[in-house]
Amino acid sequence: MEEINKYWNEFLDIISEDDEFAGVALLKGSVIVADDENKADIVCSGDFTAAHIKKDFLGRIKDFFEDKLGHNIDLDVKVDAELVDKYLHVEEIEEPVNNSNNIENTSNKNVLDVSKKENAYGKSNLNEQFRFDNFIQGNNNRYVFEAAKYVSSNPGKEYNPLYIYGSVGIGKTHLLQAIGNSYMQSNPNAKVLYIDGSGFRDEYVSGLQNKKPEIFKKRYKSLDMLLLDDLQLLESAQETSKELFEIFQALDNASKQMVFVSDKPPKELRNIEARLKNRFEKSLILSIEPPQYETRLAIIERKLFDLHTSIDEEVMKYMAENITTDVRKIEGAIRAYLSVRDLMKITPDIEQCEKLDIFKDYFTNKPKLKNATIKEIKKIVADYYGVEISSFESKDRTKFISKARHVAIYLACEYSKKSVTEIGLDFNRDHASVIHARDKVKDELKTGSHLYSEINDIIAGIS
Repeated sequence: MEEINKYWNEFLDIISEDDEFAGVALLKGSVIVADDENKADIVCSGDFTAAHIKKDFLGRIKDFFEDKLGHNIDLDVKVDAELVDKYLHVEEIEEPVNNSNNIENTSNKNVLDVSKKENAYGKSNLNEQFRFDNFIQGNNNRYVFEAAKYVSSNPGKEYNPLYIYGSVGIGKTHLLQAIGNSYMQSNPNAKVLYIDGSGFRDEYVSGLQNKKPEIFKKRYKSLDMLLLDDLQLLESAQETSKELFEIFQALDNASKQMVFVSDKPPKELRNIEARLKNRFEKSLILSIEPPQYETRLAIIERKLFDLHTSIDEEVMKYMAENITTDVRKIEGAIRAYLSVRDLMKITPDIEQCEKLDIFKDYFTNKPKLKNATIKEIKKIVADYYGVEISSFESKDRTKFISKARHVAIYLACEYSKKSVTEIGLDFNRDHASVIHARDKVKDELKTGSHLYSEINDIIAGIS
């Protein structure tokens, strides 16, 4: 029985690392019950959960158990809401005076025993790998990092709720879970829950279908800290967002910390309960921008350190220059490089990396443009920034004009067939000035700034 419980928790850890948060929520809301190592049941609170587990997880769990145990196991899914509710809320019930009878009764019900600390942490859905000490700071996230650290040690005070938004793959989930992990280090028995929007929605729907929404409400309203990821997934679930508002009210009144993460600011959320959206807009709202080149390079160095290996510095810089938006792709790019190195017994340089297309699935797609003329480039850039075409050849050095001129020169260098000298003549600039303007834009693109999307828009207009 102990081995079954151990392997069950291992399986939950694995799918947590794979970001299957809806599955984690359903499985952690169920109970594994075993008579021995040859037969076990996954007991769920309702038919909805049971059907989902049978469809998406039963085969995988059975294979996982058999691989670990070394023999076949009879595994089934059953529904017993009363047993599940009693087990998952056992820490809320006063312990009987006779501990030996308590152990015997627990055994008879085939509910596996775990310590209160393990139970509390296991139900949090937190991945212990996401910590503050292994989060790479940069100018793009330093303020958000400090705010996250503050709420983890001062929950329910000034920054409640905390609302963090930004594009995918820039560290929002890492920070969100680091808040929970840091808080639970000091408060190991606290009720902390990390869940994403789809997992929250699935739990709410399951509660309605099982006609036990009060269990769902009681669970969330009794939390000490709620960490809700991917809030935008509730845009298509307005009734669920209404329920979230009720939970929000209860936790706010009890001064319990809430942190919400989304890919957009509150004002851009659609079909979300208006009262909830209004409360978000009054909270501390912080954005994380894509990391700059130096931060991306530091992330690569940290990943290699964790893997106990190294890569040539020029290749590292090459990766940092070309993965500018979703930095989660950094780890994939590193593993792709290491697999080629280890399997082919070579150490690819940049040229070999390009020939072998090692990074084709990981590098940020560069905008493509063919056969553009200087005249076309000047016109579209001038229209985009609202300046006169003649200003590109003028001596005007105001910041806005200079930026538009630099972008036009960069595009001319990258996409026209003219030499640097010829481009200089078209812009009334010498050779050195053209190179300076081109390289200035290149350097800014490395930082992951808004200029990247601006140039994409311009190229789309030219195309």
